[in-house]
Amino acid sequence: MGLKKISLKDIALELGVSKSLVSFVMNGKAKEMRVSDAMAEKIILKAKQIGYKANPMAQALRTGKTQTIGLIVADISNSFYSKIARSIENSASKNGYHVIFGSSDESGIKSKELINLFFAKRIDGLIISPTIEDKDHIVKLQEHGIPVVLIDRYFKDIKTNMVISNNLNGTFHIVKRLIENGNKKIGFITHNTITTATEYRVKGYQKALKKFGIPYDVDIIREVPHINNRIETENSVRELIELQKVDAIFFFNNTIALEGGKIIRDVNKKKLRNIEIGCFDSSSYLELLDVPYIAAVQQVEEIGNTAIKLLFLQMESKLNIITKKVLKVKLIDKL
Repeated sequence: MGLKKISLKDIALELGVSKSLVSFVMNGKAKEMRVSDAMAEKIILKAKQIGYKANPMAQALRTGKTQTIGLIVADISNSFYSKIARSIENSASKNGYHVIFGSSDESGIKSKELINLFFAKRIDGLIISPTIEDKDHIVKLQEHGIPVVLIDRYFKDIKTNMVISNNLNGTFHIVKRLIENGNKKIGFITHNTITTATEYRVKGYQKALKKFGIPYDVDIIREVPHINNRIETENSVRELIELQKVDAIFFFNNTIALEGGKIIRDVNKKKLRNIEIGCFDSSSYLELLDVPYIAAVQQVEEIGNTAIKLLFLQMESKLNIITKKVLKVKLIDKL
């Protein structure tokens, strides 16, 4: 005799609640039917414990929804994106949704493939950190009625809901602090990708230099690839220190700061120079390098939570106004 298939009725009996209440939660209607978060979590947990398996095809036919959300980020191995993904996954799970992840690696081709794959799987909504080549794909998703929320970067000429950090202001205050600490020649190592995040961090850097009357010098700007950039980053740091004689270096994010910071650590330990680091995004690894640094900490969990809230509102047809949420960053000063 085969094992008995667990039903919604079994979950209801286990918890002493009505089958309809369980159905609301398991079909992603907890918010709509005003089921408390505590009760929704309790039902979902019990379903997992007793081995309930929904029939996805039947559920999709019945509700018109697959209870799945797509998430595309530049690089899921980057702690910034992985923490956002965890936040989104937690929020989605509480509402009976599953999240399908994908990394674009800043490739428009790969991003297009992921978008097409998610569309074929009939996802109910998409959260994406887009590449520069994704504009047309996002427009097509909107034309097909797929709710979309952009995170980390966006397109100025497309009306979409978005959640971003204040890249300009955060960068300005980091570079300003480096200058106030006596650094006059500050190098900048960024990615060779064109995004609004890149644009506004460059503007923040330029704004800080202008405030103190320091000329913008293209000779101390370096670009490195988004992935497999260790050698390029290390070489850029050496060039800036040895040839350009910079006092400090501002890194676009924590991944290249970690690679470049290793070289700076060795230079500082040999007492050759005392190079300071500025970085957008912090990392516990920076502290282990034992180099003077100032970094911006993004509200990673809030980015994920806000993105999922905006997506759910769209999916429930309750959001008609385009929302652009710009979150402040906090500075960690170890100079």
